[in-house]
Amino acid sequence: MLKVVQVVSDTNIGGAGRYLLNYLKYYDRNRFAVTVVIPEGSMLSEFIRAYPEVTLVEAPYMADRSYDKNCVKFLKEKWKEIKPDILHTHASLSARIAGKKAKIKNIIATRHCIEPPMSKIKQAVYGPLNNYLCDYYIAVSDAVAKNLKEGGILAHKIRTVYNGVEQLTSYPPEAIELERKRYNISEDEFVFGVFARLEPVKGHRYFLKAAREMKKAGHRAKFLIVGDGSLRKELEEKARYYGIGDDVIFTGYVKDTALLLNATDVNVISSESEAMSLAILEAMSLGKPTIATIAGGNPEVVADGENGYLVREKDSTSLAAAMVRMTEDEEQYLKMSEQAKKDYTKKFRAEIMVRNLEELYEEVTKYAD
Repeated sequence: MLKVVQVVSDTNIGGAGRYLLNYLKYYDRNRFAVTVVIPEGSMLSEFIRAYPEVTLVEAPYMADRSYDKNCVKFLKEKWKEIKPDILHTHASLSARIAGKKAKIKNIIATRHCIEPPMSKIKQAVYGPLNNYLCDYYIAVSDAVAKNLKEGGILAHKIRTVYNGVEQLTSYPPEAIELERKRYNISEDEFVFGVFARLEPVKGHRYFLKAAREMKKAGHRAKFLIVGDGSLRKELEEKARYYGIGDDVIFTGYVKDTALLLNATDVNVISSESEAMSLAILEAMSLGKPTIATIAGGNPEVVADGENGYLVREKDSTSLAAAMVRMTEDEEQYLKMSEQAKKDYTKKFRAEIMVRNLEELYEEVTKYAD
């Protein structure tokens, strides 16, 4: 049985946390013994404790930081005690440094995002350092793999393992109708939703401009902005300025978005940068088409004209045109909906992600020195 240690340094439950929880639900208990290391006070702890077979370590000095010298010291001793066959980290530099000090043979890091381009000087420094600290890098999309190479990571160290998500609950029509009424959405209004934190990289301003173009053209629609963030007030003011304040619904933070996504007709990803959008995968699990920018890993999931539409980044006119096409061609919409569900089932279920990850674990331990 292989000993695997998973390390997540976040105290909240973001992309890495959801990745971990999906892994814990589906990993093969007969082949792997798993230890999870998280910071003291992490929101993940209560969910991890639901799996008594998983060893939980709550580490000091780790909370929401990649590196801390005291954390390195603590983890080095912990790795010597556990003696893992695989150390799998998520953005924790401390864990990787401690892994090298403890002479762990297989150190893996998953990159969940696309980093900004590095200068030649930074690449010359960080490339060799990251190659030394890690035996393999997991990219959650080919776009992330390309980003890793551009940052100086050696190609033979990179493996792409696509994200996977749980099938969201499909709610009955009565529940969906009540949810739409709760937000004053009429039966004849088409609903477009952006499920993302309200930060500049997510491109909500282009979504609002596209919504304004749709309303000017007389289309009946509502526009959901689900989430919270630093741009909340600015975006609300912009919606009012555009004259669409009554048509744009800011829900704020929603713990469980499944019902809202059920009540949405089309998922929209207006991001300027995107590694592998979990929102797209969750929408697909419900048979919801997505309109997404061509940023990052989006084109690896959204097949233009098949399970959704692709548009250029920062292009509200193209986004509005795609939104109009969704409302005007019901037959095409239904075909896209069916294809989205098929693609999710075939490629993006959480179980598939975990099986692919376990195959990688066995591969790297088989050929380790």
